[in-house]
Formats: sequence, C-alpha cells, structure tokens
Amino acid sequence: MSQETTATKQEEQKTSELQQQKKEEQKPQQATTTTKEEKKTKPEKENFEMVINFRRVIMGRKTTRTKRAIKYVRYMVKRHFGAEKVIIDPLLAKAITMNGRDKIVRRVRIAVKRIGEKTYLARLAIKSE
Repeated sequence: MSQETTATKQEEQKTSELQQQKKEEQKPQQATTTTKEEKKTKPEKENFEMVINFRRVIMGRKTTRTKRAIKYVRYMVKRHFGAEKVIIDPLLAKAITMNGRDKIVRRVRIAVKRIGEKTYLARLAIKSE
C-alpha cells in the first residue's frame, strides 16, 4: 500500500510541475518600456562599409549632381549612424566625379569610421581581394 501511495504522489508532483511550466509559458512576457531617447540612439558602430546607390541623385539637373551626391552621402551616414557631423574624404569626392561633374558614378562603396563622439569620416573603400 505504501508503494502505491508514493507512486501516486510522484505522479501528482510531476503533473503539477508540468502544469506550472505550461502556465509560465502561456504568461505574456512583460514588455519593457523604452523612452523616445533610447529609440533615437543608433547602435554604436566603429568601422563599417556600405554601398551607396546614386539613382536618386542622377535624376535631375546635370549641373547640380555632384553637390547632391555629396549631400546624399552625408544624409545616408547621418541616417545609419546617428551622426551630427560627417567629414567627406577628398578622395571620395574625387571618385564620385571621376567621369566629370555632370556624369557621376552610379554607386560607390564607402568605409565609415568613427572619429569623435558623434563625428564620422566617410572614405572610399578599396576592395581587398
């Protein structure tokens, strides 16, 4: 008789443990509240490579394409990194206008490096094979 009671007690304990686990799984996870400032901050990136497509820039007047391309590089870096100041390397500017002021390149690969707290340097990325 004692063996039967211990076996039933063990079964009851197992079933109660399983029920508790199911209840814990079914509980909705509490959402962590985030402030607007936390959402605005971008993840920290020291060195990063990205390809910028100038399709938007090419559509428009030919005489202002170079200026728009430089502004677009700044815009993309600010958008992805949350930068306040973006420094464009002269070699990158020269690579954009390689075919002339009116015929800029279609896309360019840049390497972005963090210099200061919210200051980034955009350089031309050289492919390593």
